[in-house]
Amino acid sequence: MLRADAPFLGGGWPVLFWLAVLFVTIFWLLPALWVCTSRVQRRRRRAASSAEYALAEARSHALLRDLLDEREFQQLTQRGYLDIASPNYDDRVYRIPGCAGWVCVYEKGQARIHLCVQPVEPLPINDVIALHKLMIEGNERGYLARANPIPLFFPTQSDEQRRLS
Repeated sequence: MLRADAPFLGGGWPVLFWLAVLFVTIFWLLPALWVCTSRVQRRRRRAASSAEYALAEARSHALLRDLLDEREFQQLTQRGYLDIASPNYDDRVYRIPGCAGWVCVYEKGQARIHLCVQPVEPLPINDVIALHKLMIEGNERGYLARANPIPLFFPTQSDEQRRLS
């Protein structure tokens, strides 16, 4: 049983009270205050950057339009994906989605694996499409080394294979 005159209390129960207040302040109130202030700061950054975001989207669309040839651009706008032939492997095609998602690897017309490659900082979707295209065409082996493979449980046929059957 604790006594009010115990030596570790330093002279009574008020010390325990202040230790409890200090404990509550350090472990409950300060983290809650930090969470609230970080939310306010994130909102301020988002509000201030909406115009910048719209400008970045417009620039990324122009960049992608310059990067793709007419056939690739039509495929992306009409079908919602972009097929890039492998520079190193015959019969391999990388299907880059036109929205957020995994790149699908097709070999001989059948989906074999999904690849997940994402930038560290958020980018407009058109910049992500350009990133995939340039990495595959420029350094496919480096792209594959960076990508996280996600196995397919049921391989599927490509659109061309479906049309032929």
